[in-house]
Amino acid sequence: DASHAPVRVTNTVTIAGERVTYMAETGMLPLLKPDGTSRANIFYTAYTRLADKSATRNPQSAMEKRPVTFCFNGGPGSASLWLHLGALGPRRVKMNDDGSQPPPPFTMVDNDYSVLNASDLVFIDPVATGFSRPAKDEKADQFFGDSADLDSVGEFIRLWTTRHGRWLSPKFVCGESYGVFRAAGLAETLRSRYGLYLNGLILVSGVLDFATISGGAGNDLPYPLILPAYTAAAHFHKKLPADLQADLGKALAESREFARGEFTSALEQGAALPADERKKVVAELVRLTG
Repeated sequence: DASHAPVRVTNTVTIAGERVTYMAETGMLPLLKPDGTSRANIFYTAYTRLADKSATRNPQSAMEKRPVTFCFNGGPGSASLWLHLGALGPRRVKMNDDGSQPPPPFTMVDNDYSVLNASDLVFIDPVATGFSRPAKDEKADQFFGDSADLDSVGEFIRLWTTRHGRWLSPKFVCGESYGVFRAAGLAETLRSRYGLYLNGLILVSGVLDFATISGGAGNDLPYPLILPAYTAAAHFHKKLPADLQADLGKALAESREFARGEFTSALEQGAALPADERKKVVAELVRLTG
């Protein structure tokens, strides 16, 4: 089907001072039923670093040695544009220096923080996200649920790897949020179903135990766990006392020790915490968070 033919362009980007020439490829990869008809079309964007022909006699062999990382966001129900245009791809949305969003009109810039210098990238939109859709007369819910999601995304990875001759390349999977669970499941699915072994997983903004982030009545666990991150953020914004501001390592060590000990003990006592102890704990929290 000509409509499934990928579109390719070449471009260059400077990453960490290194000029990287790459091919950008975008297209629809069909997932097939046993009778050969399509059951879904998965949209993807891939970036492949082009080998320096003057440095190698066998560009294909050089490409096979290049790692390839399959990337997706979470949701479930999210396309991969956030990792693609916000973090890993060779182009990104331009933001203000402090990370805030600029006023419109919005623009794109080269991403000198991309990982394309180290690994080729394939951004996947799972079925019913982005431009990926079930085929005509196919129901979307057959792609929803744990096993169905792993089946379709795993089949895409197998097909892309085969069509691009990358079985000998080191392979990684990068998942964000719910994609952390998908990545973990894919490691087993790809191994057991296809004999496709991954070299590693990259887990971004992962939550493996939701009790660690959902605090409230009856669950004080998140508060000591997030305290060192608050300390690090306060250090970045120069809000800590002078002795802690001068030494991030010292600040984090003190924050972790306090979180594990006195802070956790105070939270466990709840309303029974004596007033003088409460005042002491609050003062230490102020010291560690600015």
